[in-house]
Amino acid sequence: MKKYHFGLIVVTYLFCFILYISFYYSPGLSGVSQTMVIQSGMTNRVIAQDFKKNDLISSPALFLAFTFLSDQSRLIAGNYQFRSGETISQIVSRIAQGRSYQVKVTFPEGSTVKQMAEWLDQAGICRQEDYLSYTQQPTIFQKPWLSEAKNLEGYLFPDTYYLSPGTNPKQVIEIQLKRFEEVYPGSLLEESFTEMSQKVILASIVEREAQLINEKPIVASVFLNRLKSNMKLESCATVIYAWNQEKGVQLSSLSLEDLTIPSPYNTYLHKGLPPTPICNPSLDSLEAVVNPPQTDYYFFVLGENGSHNFSKTFDEHLKNKQKSTIQ
Repeated sequence: MKKYHFGLIVVTYLFCFILYISFYYSPGLSGVSQTMVIQSGMTNRVIAQDFKKNDLISSPALFLAFTFLSDQSRLIAGNYQFRSGETISQIVSRIAQGRSYQVKVTFPEGSTVKQMAEWLDQAGICRQEDYLSYTQQPTIFQKPWLSEAKNLEGYLFPDTYYLSPGTNPKQVIEIQLKRFEEVYPGSLLEESFTEMSQKVILASIVEREAQLINEKPIVASVFLNRLKSNMKLESCATVIYAWNQEKGVQLSSLSLEDLTIPSPYNTYLHKGLPPTPICNPSLDSLEAVVNPPQTDYYFFVLGENGSHNFSKTFDEHLKNKQKSTIQ
């Protein structure tokens, strides 16, 4: 009888030792990383089979046994990155804690939705065409302050985001819209869409026209002064946007002929603001429009090192243009 008990203890210890080795030790060498997508609603059995297919584990049964014995059976959906050679315990613990794999994506200030879509595609976050499709459907996002928006250009705040590969583009946009709500220098709930959108449209023009942060408020004051005086904005940035948006042509400078493009975005032809923003402006540009300084400037021309020369009269403006040409 004693021999029987002793044998049972040995077998039990041996079994536990084998399980321990199976769970916490991997004889394989670390290899190329793989991204595994765990979708909401997937069972642990399906997850285990996927890991087996990708040679990340040797046995689905051991995977399921560990989730049960370690009380980590609730695995969190997400995108995870693993290397061959990781143990079952490492894999399960990471998924159970929701430590998903994320990519750092930075949208520069003044990015357009087209550029954002391209960068997201390159980073493997979502498909370019899917993202662009959602940007043309503002009502899907059920934001009262977007009730009359034609598209989402201008409202997708340019910032650094950490996103998982394979993220639904709708979710990406929701994150950007939430960030816009957080940083917008005003109260969206107290403003009408017309009031808010006009500020965003003008901020997008300021973003494209002003290279220096300290000049953004002055540039904003110039455009506001022109609007109050019923003058055309005559912003080159809006014309460049028109060529890209409607003709698919990317211009860095404009000729006199380029200024004749028949587009509602051509502020050399049409008075007032263009119909939508021409990019997604930074907080600096938004603040410049929301809290502009009082100036008597109506004109500006590019000077040295990205700065501008501002003027109150057209004659003064012509002199500044002449100086700029000589330089």
